[in-house]
Amino acid sequence: MPLYNKAAHVRAAMESALSQSLPAHEILVIDNRSTDGGRELVAAIDDERIRLLDLPAPGPGGYAGRNLGIHAARGDWIAFLDADDLWQPDHLAVLAEAIAADPGACAAATRFDHRFGDRSQLQRIAPELARPRSLDLAGFLTAWLAVRECPMWTGAIAIRRDTLIEAGLFPEGRAVRGGDKDLWLRVLARGTLRYDPRVTAVFHRDSENKVSKSTTTLELPCLVETARAMLARTAGREAALLRRLVNQEIGHYARYAMKYPGRMSIRLGDLYLPEGTGTAALLLAAKLIPAPLRQSTHALRNRLLARA
Repeated sequence: MPLYNKAAHVRAAMESALSQSLPAHEILVIDNRSTDGGRELVAAIDDERIRLLDLPAPGPGGYAGRNLGIHAARGDWIAFLDADDLWQPDHLAVLAEAIAADPGACAAATRFDHRFGDRSQLQRIAPELARPRSLDLAGFLTAWLAVRECPMWTGAIAIRRDTLIEAGLFPEGRAVRGGDKDLWLRVLARGTLRYDPRVTAVFHRDSENKVSKSTTTLELPCLVETARAMLARTAGREAALLRRLVNQEIGHYARYAMKYPGRMSIRLGDLYLPEGTGTAALLLAAKLIPAPLRQSTHALRNRLLARA
């Protein structure tokens, strides 16, 4: 659990981790010099499983914190929980069932709820994920592309520690957002994912001090570099799916860029054509429409959606 100024949320997150029906072997909290008392809240919890570590540099450092925790962990499997999210009491038990169902898998994942204040929105999943199953890289990409939402989210997964290290860990220093999905690609290139559709985690989208609220989507998605490297050594169906994924993620960034000031640095040449023709039009709009007009149009769209 990376921690940086989440005092308003960290106690609930810790309680959800400590109350698992299948207890965690250890709980590593990596504080990044919090100044709001969050570290002290964790330190006051009396449980021998908790190990409180520190990152030397202040500021939000989720990737660096997770990497430090992975290196320090003593278990074979690593589960992740951000300091503003929650696990249901059976989360680790369901992940353990998934691992037992496919002992050769390198990762396991469950379904989760997006929480917007008092409103919940269930994670979208491909129809084939309505029952437990194992996915290779092609199956994983197919399920991702089918609903435009990645089957893996950080707070609802477990990954073998050795696979995480072999895959190169989170892209610390290379990205400030989108690095999770970049790592999932590198993990699934090394083995299968066991997916269980039971809902066992809560992703709080409107909590305080979220990194996604302080960063933009004006630069190339982190996973594009990884996808290109994978494309250089693959062909056939996996290659076609990776091309589609790159286009899809650039399309997401172009849509999100409508609400940000500044100019996009993503180029048309970053797309794979001819598949990405529609995305090219969207990217051009995000690049050429002046930022104030983009932002006002985005705000109007949101108001209309809220009234619908």
